[in-house]
Amino acid sequence: MFSNTFLPNYDPGQKVACDVCNLTRLCLNPDVPPDEISQLSRVVRRNRTLQRGQYIYHAGDRFTGIFALKSGSAKLVYTDRLGCDTVISVLLPGELQGFDGMASGQYLCSLVTLETSSYCELPAHELSQVTQDAPNLQRLFQQKTCEMLNGFIERIANAQRPAEERLANFLLDLAQRHMERGFSAEQYHLSLTRQEIGNHLGLALETVSRLLGKLECANMIRVQGKHIQLLDMPGLGRLSGKIPS
Repeated sequence: MFSNTFLPNYDPGQKVACDVCNLTRLCLNPDVPPDEISQLSRVVRRNRTLQRGQYIYHAGDRFTGIFALKSGSAKLVYTDRLGCDTVISVLLPGELQGFDGMASGQYLCSLVTLETSSYCELPAHELSQVTQDAPNLQRLFQQKTCEMLNGFIERIANAQRPAEERLANFLLDLAQRHMERGFSAEQYHLSLTRQEIGNHLGLALETVSRLLGKLECANMIRVQGKHIQLLDMPGLGRLSGKIPS
């Protein structure tokens, strides 16, 4: 989603331990104590890098672990029996993924990089021991699994909302997550294509292009290639339904 989306002063080329990594506050719950973070740090595999369009894992692959993005971005994609892809969610630095493989032992979706990205992995064979010895981490992974389920429910609910509301929510969600990573919420670089945005929101490509143009004409956003600037965040908030009109 964002080019060079990692925290300030963070070098994705360094093999940084979890207990000193600037992204730990995003990956883990603040309630996880230092001793459990150190225990996690000893088993995490670090500093794996992929180029745009490469797979961190494929749907149907054996569950091999939980992944944390360190830099770049990735999309979680579900492919139905007819071969149609749906972009379920977008992964940003400091976010975890892989929980779709825990129940059945196989990943339900595919995780694909949207740009050059690096990531860490907590191997599946270490997961049971780590969570057994670290109860706060166990609760964290349970929470992340529930959050993923909540995301699926929200996605279904959002499909019933007007197209403009879906797009405004999408732009504001990116802004919020961008801000959490220490960057400006008002402007960012999108790695998703308009086709992928439409796929994610359940909108036709033409609808996404038309609505972006409409928002730009209303001086609510400015689009230059894949760079987007939010000029009227309160207006977008009202359009999204999050701020009363």
